[in-house]
Amino acid sequence: MQLAMAVQDELRRLTTDVDTLDELAARRFGINRTDMRCVDVLTASGPMRPSELAAAVKLSTGGLSIALERLERAGYIKRRQHQNDRRSVVVEATHKAHAVDEEIFGGIEERMRRVLGAYQAAELEVVRRFLTETRAALRLEEQT
Repeated sequence: MQLAMAVQDELRRLTTDVDTLDELAARRFGINRTDMRCVDVLTASGPMRPSELAAAVKLSTGGLSIALERLERAGYIKRRQHQNDRRSVVVEATHKAHAVDEEIFGGIEERMRRVLGAYQAAELEVVRRFLTETRAALRLEEQT
């Protein structure tokens, strides 16, 4: 039980560290945290329809529309017609967004590759399963 409590304590510290990093990233981009979530999803996942992005960042379509206006003016996203459905729009991160993302997160990703490289495949599977189940538990909390 002590080990489980130590893990929970580390998770709490991790969320604080991630929150701090998100705040620093948003400041570096010169945008607010909500807009930063949009950029993060688009740089990680690639182009998507606005409705998909709204669901991913948990914004209403109206709220997303306002965020996209700000991000487009800042040069971090662009909207274009969907290649298979001319009535539909796709939102994607620009080169500028990817460049700033790499500047902020590139070193962290390299350090994380080294950290993860020290673990065996079976250990990584346990970590992956733990993180997946933790995220699911957090999503259940959002719904209550």
